[in-house]
Amino acid sequence: MGPKDADGEAELKKRAEKLRECAREARTLARRLGPYLDDPVKKATPRAATGDGKGAIWQGPYADACTAKLQGHQRTLNGMGTALLADATRWEGQADELDRQAKEKAKSSAGGN
Repeated sequence: MGPKDADGEAELKKRAEKLRECAREARTLARRLGPYLDDPVKKATPRAATGDGKGAIWQGPYADACTAKLQGHQRTLNGMGTALLADATRWEGQADELDRQAKEKAKSSAGGN
């Protein structure tokens, strides 16, 4: 029963480290994903912001429709970034739980032999 417990402990630790690695990657992606369209939206919306068209890079109904669509995509990406950060936090919590389980297995195998 000893070798099986050691494998179980090692596997739990390996899974915990993989979850932490994925969480780090997710946070890196989320930091880029959320603000990805901020600049293009800022450049495309001066007309709506000023109300008179001064400084607008384009004008007209097509420009308004495209800008609105771009703003919708921006909100979606921001939401995806936020959700990805929440997932990363959850994954780290699961990794902590796996580490706790691995320590319990180590204690039980050390105390049980």
